Order: sequence, then structure tokens, then C-alpha cells
Amino acid sequence: MEEISTQVLNLDKRIRFAGVVTPMGEVIEGGFQEEAKPLLDQNKEQQLYLESLSAIGSLREYSDSLGDLIYNITEYRKVILMTFPLKESKILCISLFPGTDLMNIKNQVIRLIGSRY
Repeated sequence: MEEISTQVLNLDKRIRFAGVVTPMGEVIEGGFQEEAKPLLDQNKEQQLYLESLSAIGSLREYSDSLGDLIYNITEYRKVILMTFPLKESKILCISLFPGTDLMNIKNQVIRLIGSRY
């Protein structure tokens, strides 16, 4: 079966990066589109993953009252970051080029991750 990150990257060329991150902040699968270049060095990228994990963990604390967390989004001028919780405390991190149709990508990713969510 094709990795989830590859499936996500194949959804739209405006997706810069897709990767599955462990609770330790390690990317266990994923990568960039050929035409996309990393905007952060490796250390800052690792820190961003850890902060994304922390944010998802913090937001999940409200699930009893608000319902299950579906995704989190952060938008910068140069990139849009989307984070989806997965099973086993893993997360799916996606970065998009600015101007991408966020709702379309979000809906496609939710359908794609299905039971892993």
C-alpha cells in the first residue's frame, strides 16, 4: 500500500510537503514535492514538528466538550501548515503554497486518512 504522505502529495501540486511524525518528533515517512524547497533548516524543522505535536496534544484536551479534534491550521505569509491527528499519537503534517484552496485539501485529506484518523 502506498504511504499516506505520498497519497497526500499526489492530491495537489500546491502541497509542498506531507509527512507522518511520531510522538518523538521524528518524520517516519514523507517528503517534499520536487519543486518545493525547505524553508527551515533541519533543526528548526524538527522544532516545528515538536511544537505541532504539542499543539495537537493541547487542543485535544478540549475534545470532551468540543468533540474530536479534526485538524489544526497555521498560516504564514510564505507557507500554510495543516496538522491532522492520527492514531498512536502520530500526526500528519502538511505544508501548502500560499493561495491553495484549504477547504478542498482539508476535505480530501480527511477522506484519505479515514480510519487512521
